[in-house]
Amino acid sequence: MNKKIIARIRWVPTDQDGKKRFPLTEYSTAAHFHTDENGQDWSVVLKNFSSHNNYEMICDLCFLFPDNVPNRLLFIGSKFELYESKKVADGEIIEC
Repeated sequence: MNKKIIARIRWVPTDQDGKKRFPLTEYSTAAHFHTDENGQDWSVVLKNFSSHNNYEMICDLCFLFPDNVPNRLLFIGSKFELYESKKVADGEIIEC
């Protein structure tokens, strides 16, 4: 899988126990896609951030192991959540 994926990320606000600092260049974490029937989490890398406001960003989305990702997760409108020890953001694929 070598297609470019662009996602909109909405970070949990800091006053709602979200991150205190947001990534500027590259960020790697676990993602859970809502349509993944197997309930599996995926290791993702977010790059090339452009900020729209304090809590919403557009970025490139890559998978740590792209050959293992099923195509059924990759469509415009596919929603996912990013996790560290807790949920830190909601995401949606906006281009692929």
